[in-house]
Amino acid sequence: MLAAVVSATTVGAETAREILDRRKHLEETERHWDDREQRLVLEIHGSRGGERRRELVVYERRLDDDERQSILFFEAPAEVRGTGFLSFSHPDRAADQWLYLPALKRIRQITAQTRKESFVGTDLSYHDLDILQDIGEWTEEDAASSLLGEEKVGGVATYAIELRPKRADVDYERIQLWLGRDDLVSRRTRFFDDQDDPVKEIDQSDIRMVGAIPVPHRVEVARPRRGSHTVMTIERVRFDQELEADLFTQRALEMGER
Repeated sequence: MLAAVVSATTVGAETAREILDRRKHLEETERHWDDREQRLVLEIHGSRGGERRRELVVYERRLDDDERQSILFFEAPAEVRGTGFLSFSHPDRAADQWLYLPALKRIRQITAQTRKESFVGTDLSYHDLDILQDIGEWTEEDAASSLLGEEKVGGVATYAIELRPKRADVDYERIQLWLGRDDLVSRRTRFFDDQDDPVKEIDQSDIRMVGAIPVPHRVEVARPRRGSHTVMTIERVRFDQELEADLFTQRALEMGER
């Protein structure tokens, strides 16, 4: 009888890919949005102490075939005001990315050689931004998935899942995700190279409902090896504002926030 119960439990258990596909289905149905506007505050804590604060607004829109466009503008402090970043994300290759620096009055394209650079002094790189935007759309062909088990993160029961990227544009050897059992919202993400300790760790908390969509309002990015971390606080989120296509252009990047 015990063997039969164990066998039935094993057969009925979800695989990592089934859990990920279930999350993707939620994103495409009851949690779907066409465009999003967010206002964020960044607190950047260096490895030697000290803190820098940044305020910015981010606009995103989803297109057909899992393409995405996003543009952001820094509002404060004065030394970074007007700095902008534009990204066209693709499901099958690295994103096209551009950074506008008002002091130089020019647009700099992010290349394969500069993707690993820090994004305006934070603990995220341009490469990380691309992964975080695309990872929800990955299939088993993009990354082999495995279910590591279940555990609590911040008091929340989660599924622990490991991804082994197969894509040439992803530089990490493996990525681990912790998705809430009840809502499938990511609570933790870890990026690994060829060592056992993570290169970066991202924790998401303060989940609030914005309409039918659960939104983390606090995100902390840590680099354990360096001892630095960045805290992102989301102050405002609005969905489906009918953002126009001409907002997501290099011309808009130069002109600044609309």
